[in-house]
Amino acid sequence: MEDTAASPPQLLDGRAAFAAQALDLVRGARGELLLLSDSLERSLYGGEAFADAVKTFLLGSERARLRVFVNRPQEATQNVPYLLELSQRISSRFEFREPSEAQQAGGGNRGEWLLADRRVLLERRDPESLEARYWAEEPQRGKLRAEAFEALWNEAQPAQELRSLGI
Repeated sequence: MEDTAASPPQLLDGRAAFAAQALDLVRGARGELLLLSDSLERSLYGGEAFADAVKTFLLGSERARLRVFVNRPQEATQNVPYLLELSQRISSRFEFREPSEAQQAGGGNRGEWLLADRRVLLERRDPESLEARYWAEEPQRGKLRAEAFEALWNEAQPAQELRSLGI
């Protein structure tokens, strides 16, 4: 996908910088969070602070919603125990999906990104990358990412490993 930004992104280096920016992004979200991840890496999303920020977000508004598309849900169950516990308690606003068989056969998605309110975007082009980009206010890019997410989401299936935990 080509860059469509009117302004250049903030460049981030390292997992700690990504994790800190992800936490700030969640804290600033108001209505919708879309998270696309390979396995919900523990160092990015597995801490209590991230889960607490998600909880505050979800309880802050009746319309708040978090949707997570995760490529490897079995691995994700080991990475984010606090987030999974929260998802069990606030299940009506928190949903996980995984690739359908057709999506898996097509090679899946290799990106890693978090989008707040279709305007604020944090992304890594590859889950193993140490470099990330952050746009604090980019509605055009946000709209494109949201459309791509919706296409993945509509074809995906509920992530059974993440829904049926006996936490």
